Amino acid sequence: MTNNKLSPTFCAYPWMHLHAWPEGKAMLCCIAHGGENGGEVGDFSKNTFVEIINNEKMKSIRLKMLAGEKPEQCTACWENEDVHDRPSFRQTTLTSYATEIPLLLEKTNPDGSITDPVMYYMDFRFSNLCNLGCKTCGSPLSSTLANWRADKNELRFLKDKNVLSDRGTITSFVYARPDFLEVDVFPHIKDVKGFYFAGGEPLMHTEHYEILKYLNENEMYDKSIIYSTNMTTLKWKSIDFLEIWKNFNNIQFICSIDGYQEGLEYIRNKSKNDVVFGNLKKLIEFKMANLDKNFSVSICYTHSIYNAYYTREFFEYLDSLGLLDHFTGLDNIMLNYSFGDINSPSILPDFAKEELKQKRIADLESPVMQKVFARFPPLQNDFNMIHEILTRTPEFTFDEFITHAKRDPGNPMETSLPWLASVVERYEKQ
Repeated sequence: MTNNKLSPTFCAYPWMHLHAWPEGKAMLCCIAHGGENGGEVGDFSKNTFVEIINNEKMKSIRLKMLAGEKPEQCTACWENEDVHDRPSFRQTTLTSYATEIPLLLEKTNPDGSITDPVMYYMDFRFSNLCNLGCKTCGSPLSSTLANWRADKNELRFLKDKNVLSDRGTITSFVYARPDFLEVDVFPHIKDVKGFYFAGGEPLMHTEHYEILKYLNENEMYDKSIIYSTNMTTLKWKSIDFLEIWKNFNNIQFICSIDGYQEGLEYIRNKSKNDVVFGNLKKLIEFKMANLDKNFSVSICYTHSIYNAYYTREFFEYLDSLGLLDHFTGLDNIMLNYSFGDINSPSILPDFAKEELKQKRIADLESPVMQKVFARFPPLQNDFNMIHEILTRTPEFTFDEFITHAKRDPGNPMETSLPWLASVVERYEKQ
């Protein structure tokens, strides 16, 4: 099937990529949560990449896109394009894979199936294995939080799929398919242009190391690699990743850091401030020592009810460490908002919403925020999104948030996040 003009809803991902969660759920990409069962289009615990990419659901999605229709799984992209006027994942595929798209269409049959499927982008979340228990995460992506898992139905579901460790904490679809790397990874690596490793904590995953070792041993140094890491380690067992990474040409490190000092250690339970920022310094030094490579270090600060009050202070802390001036070139700083109403600032009581709004309006004019906005102009719009978020009607009550926040062990809120603790105290007095 050939087509010189792409439809306005075309995306390359359904032709050359599938995203996997630890229990095996296959999705069109990491943000395609729309539609039935959170965007599920297949199951890697039962089927291979080739089988899923040509199943009935995938064939239907491709035919819809070719016809200019909007598959229900892709609501996140439509929202970015139509509501927020921001570039979407869908749109980036049109440029990132512009030279490959004609071949993909040529291999597409009238029924929507693909002859000899290829994988150009690999993003498998191999496991929920993680050393942190972040307040805004959950057991599907954190084995630490799985230790405190309360949902017995989730346990039964995972056991029935044969994707759960004997301890009942670590989830991985590789348990059900121990030949996964041999079947669904290594045969496709020659075609893959980019890898995305996230978790769990990807630097703790055996599968990540096996893939990195394969790339290194076969000198596939032009492959693009992106990491989303919690910055608690740069090693795996006795392996120093910096010694391997220096051989590659294109690596982007996205460092998930949602606070500093006691606030960081509260939100990202079991993290250590000095370790996280020490590793951030090491990555920046690594980038600076390899200026002939396309290495970049970025920070992803995820706003939530826990840290939205302290965004300015976070950047002041970065500046005090002398780190802010080292985010240059391909580096980036991203401000986004946590998934799930229970973590949203919209769940705050009205008096706290007004306090938060006024605090952030004042922070806009601070020297550090002006410095950040001048360097990364899109951040100001992302910073200001709080005003729209505060108008939303959340699914949960603030009482339910208080119960949720206290469910996990960790540092006391009073010393870690004093403003939020004061909100809880004043609310409960009311």
